[in-house]
Amino acid sequence: MTVLRYLLFFYSLSSIFISGGLFFQKKGRPQLMLSLFALLFGLEMLDYLYSTSRFVLMLPDFYGIYYFLVGFIYGPVLWFHFKALIDPDRKDTYWSLLHFVPFLLSIIYFHDVLALSGAERMAYNKDHFYDRIMPMNYARAGHLLLYGIGFILLIYKSRQLLTANNRLYAIIICSIYFITAVIVSWLTMFADHWRQFIVYYFLASTIVFIVGFVLYSQPNFLDGIAKKYLHSGLDDLMMQRIVGKVESVFKADQLYLDRELTLYKLAEQISEKPHFISQTLSSHLGVNFNDYVNRYRIEHAKCMLKSEKYTHYKIEAIALESGFNNKVTFNKAFGKFVSTTPSAFREGL
Repeated sequence: MTVLRYLLFFYSLSSIFISGGLFFQKKGRPQLMLSLFALLFGLEMLDYLYSTSRFVLMLPDFYGIYYFLVGFIYGPVLWFHFKALIDPDRKDTYWSLLHFVPFLLSIIYFHDVLALSGAERMAYNKDHFYDRIMPMNYARAGHLLLYGIGFILLIYKSRQLLTANNRLYAIIICSIYFITAVIVSWLTMFADHWRQFIVYYFLASTIVFIVGFVLYSQPNFLDGIAKKYLHSGLDDLMMQRIVGKVESVFKADQLYLDRELTLYKLAEQISEKPHFISQTLSSHLGVNFNDYVNRYRIEHAKCMLKSEKYTHYKIEAIALESGFNNKVTFNKAFGKFVSTTPSAFREGL
């Protein structure tokens, strides 16, 4: 087990280092959520090594605090990661905070134990292992499994909104999460001691690092796999035909101005299957559905901003007239495609 512990220590430090790299890239919410997830898991591995070593007897203050609580954060963080990957311009609402209700409930349930000193907490956990600790373990494992199932349903439901690469990436991450959630649930039910959980941590971190190494050393790996296994059977002529139909309804009917436009509504309009349209935009044009629509909307907005006819229109009014649902989403999309703000563009700055 000594070798595994050294490897786990290396993995934990690497995970924390990777989380910092993702954070300072500042590429958006998907990377931010992934950075937070990597940081939490790296710290949990360190907490595991600490709690199962002799060092905990010398410094017991942190014993039994981190493991239980962080287990109720992984699911929400990865959920926000997937949602941001599906729709980068999505704005979270206060309802999103409901994901953290189990975390708050775990604090309430465990608050008396958390208030104890480290040595008292160690003694309490030993004396009340079956009536207090195991219920927390079961709740943690069940929470992880439920989110794993939720991720599968979310990715399946939103598969048409993802590019082929992002879809494959989401499937890989979801699979890793679900497999490790099943393992930790099995260990919770049948392990004789917490030290046996080293198998879970080692397996989970090894899978993540192998996938990470492959993606880092072979940047085009996802492209090749996506083309081989996620291809819809469309040839170039069929894709060109679909692009022509989409561009026709966009240019002639300005369908992109519909604020309620969805992939399925567009598919119904041009009599094509939604996944054929998604595959065409991804493979033939290299964009997802949202970006394709927003490009048309931004071009429309640029014309309005430069037209004397609309000088009396506020920015929010132009956003709504261009097919956006709110000013915030409009500003983000405008900055993405024009690299400036609508106000600066209007003023010629």
